[in-house]
Amino acid sequence: MATAKQLPSGSWRCQVYAGTAPDGKRQYRSFTAYTKKEAEYAALEWQLHYREISRDSSNMTLAEAMERYLASKDSILSPSTVRGYDIIRRRHLQGLMQIRLNRLTPSMIQEAFNIESKPYTDSQGRVHMPTPKSVHNIHGFFSAVLREYHPALRLNITLPQKELNEQQYLEPEQVGKLLRAIKGSEMEVPILLALWLSLRSSEVTGLTWKYVDFTHNTITVRQARVRNKENQWVEKSTKTTCSTRTLHAPEYIMELLKASKGNDGPEDHVVKIKGNCLLQRLKTILRKNNLPLIRFHDLRHTNCSLMSALGVPERYMMARGGWSSPRVMRSVYDHTMRSKQNEVDQKIDRCFYQLMKEEDA
Repeated sequence: MATAKQLPSGSWRCQVYAGTAPDGKRQYRSFTAYTKKEAEYAALEWQLHYREISRDSSNMTLAEAMERYLASKDSILSPSTVRGYDIIRRRHLQGLMQIRLNRLTPSMIQEAFNIESKPYTDSQGRVHMPTPKSVHNIHGFFSAVLREYHPALRLNITLPQKELNEQQYLEPEQVGKLLRAIKGSEMEVPILLALWLSLRSSEVTGLTWKYVDFTHNTITVRQARVRNKENQWVEKSTKTTCSTRTLHAPEYIMELLKASKGNDGPEDHVVKIKGNCLLQRLKTILRKNNLPLIRFHDLRHTNCSLMSALGVPERYMMARGGWSSPRVMRSVYDHTMRSKQNEVDQKIDRCFYQLMKEEDA
């Protein structure tokens, strides 16, 4: 058993071996208490639990399993995904966190997700209704942890039904109005990158000058900028391998980029505005011009809708937008512009009116 040592403060600290880190270094856990006996007891209790976990990972509590899962995937998952999972670990399923995985039952899990699906009040007294998507995200992380550390437990719980949300986008005349409104402003470049070239907001903010080729008029999308679990902005690779792409940029956009580059170096960002500020500034422009309050990402939806209305073949749409498959693209953008739908409706109506006239004759 490890022996506690007295600290200058008068407290007692006991250190025990806690395995090897991914880089090969030995790790230790420290336990501090007011007395030597308390510190050594806490260390012994942890050692016994550690040995149980070493023999069978299902002896971990849910909190321990989630922490270990995040630590093991930290360099593999996207920083924004890790951040989302860490928020789930800290804020959700709190009633299950201190329960060992092998003690969890389907009824306990179902009750926990029932609670997650109910309205809740925040610290400022505001009532929030969780979306089905957020509950499904919690379930996705939870089930991934169980598959990793307690695969014997089969999940069969009922979740809120997913909502079929109609994608938001701008009609062609609204696009024209927006283009006129942003002309000459600092928001012109980021909006055009998303609206004209179909970049994601993280790709817009992650673009650096080394990927802008003024000789060949191309922009290469190779990285994105997202928040990590410490809430810091970091660079990461694109969402999928297909998201890494080189786009021909129109002369208009290239001239704007030349004018804005100044003394920036290859590693400097083309767009200095962070992601959250992009959305707020876009909404300000939309309000001033009486346009629908879409998200910044919906500019990308609009680009895809325009390509579809212009009859662009799917393979070119996928290459331009960086989608990995037609299924993925259709699942998000399988909609038609209202103006185009109206044209189709009118054609069908004229056909039936004509057939009715022929019948009367």
